[in-house]
Amino acid sequence: MRLAASIGFALALVPFAARSQYEQTFGDMTVHYSALPTARLLPAMAKSYGITQSRSRGLVNVAIEQKAADGKTTPVRAAVAGKATSLGGDSAPLRFRELVEDGTVSYISEFPLSAPDTYTFTIAITPEGAAPAYTLRFNQDFVAD
Repeated sequence: MRLAASIGFALALVPFAARSQYEQTFGDMTVHYSALPTARLLPAMAKSYGITQSRSRGLVNVAIEQKAADGKTTPVRAAVAGKATSLGGDSAPLRFRELVEDGTVSYISEFPLSAPDTYTFTIAITPEGAAPAYTLRFNQDFVAD
C-alpha cells in the first residue's frame, strides 16, 4: 500500500506518465524508477516539490522497497547518488533529495536535458543498514516536444 503511494507520486507528476514507471530487483530489494522532462509535470505538483518546469530539465524519481519473507513490502531509506549521461557525451551528477510522505520514501533529482537524446542513468543505491551498494543502470529516450 505504501509503495502504491510512492508510485502514485511518480504517476501524479505527469498527466499520463504510467509508461515512465519501471522497476529492478536486487535480492529482496526492489527499486522503482522513472525519468521524464520536467515540462511534463503537473504545475501544482512541480510547485509543491520546488521543481522547475522546463523542456531543458529532466527529473529522475527513485523509490526502494524491501520484501519480507511474508511477502509484505516496506519502504527503505537509502543513500542515493548517480549521474546522467547523454548519448552525445554530456554528463551531469544526480543530487537526489529525499521525499517522505504518508509512510512512503522516494528520491528525486533534476538534471540538464537536451532532447531529442538518449540518456544513460547510473545510480548507486545504498539502503540504510545494508551493504554493498546496488547499481541501477537504465536508458531513457527523450523526444523533443
